[in-house]
Amino acid sequence: MELEKIDLDKFYLILHPRPAYVIGSGKFGEKVNFMAASWVTPMGEEPPLVCVAIGKGSLTNELIREYRQFSVNVLPIDRVNELYTVGTVSGREMDKTKILKAVEGDELTVPIVEDAIAVLECELWDKVESNDVTLFIGQVVNAKANPKYFNQKTGWNIRDNPVPLHNWGKGFHRVGQFIMAKTLEKHETK
Repeated sequence: MELEKIDLDKFYLILHPRPAYVIGSGKFGEKVNFMAASWVTPMGEEPPLVCVAIGKGSLTNELIREYRQFSVNVLPIDRVNELYTVGTVSGREMDKTKILKAVEGDELTVPIVEDAIAVLECELWDKVESNDVTLFIGQVVNAKANPKYFNQKTGWNIRDNPVPLHNWGKGFHRVGQFIMAKTLEKHETK
């Protein structure tokens, strides 16, 4: 089968669907903003680091720079409308705490989503600039998750399909099947 050329301004869709998160920025009790982001990934374990790519013109970018902290919040798939909304409207135009209630983090003054099913609280560790995006690297200082959905030994309980996967625009997926991989023997590989 021949591969079809993809426009470079849409290259990232090849890497989707990806989990969609809510990034909390600012400082609880002062300035608070939430935005959706799927460009989030772990970066290291010692120290525990996570990266999030945020557009340079966004309020979230401004608040992470100012307060040097952010949170990564996991909402369940049944909150996809709120997730989508905070990702498409600027915090300069709308108080997003009217959509998602903010509470203060346990370790930092970072805002977190009150009913998130998992949360990472992060202190800004470093940043990398591109033309249009800043890759913020945060050191995770607190991690917590709802045990109904997440277990440290087995990860996410996929049977309950809690984590929304962003495909493109308004399009999201639920996880449908768990498959345990096996290591192939030499004669099974190409």
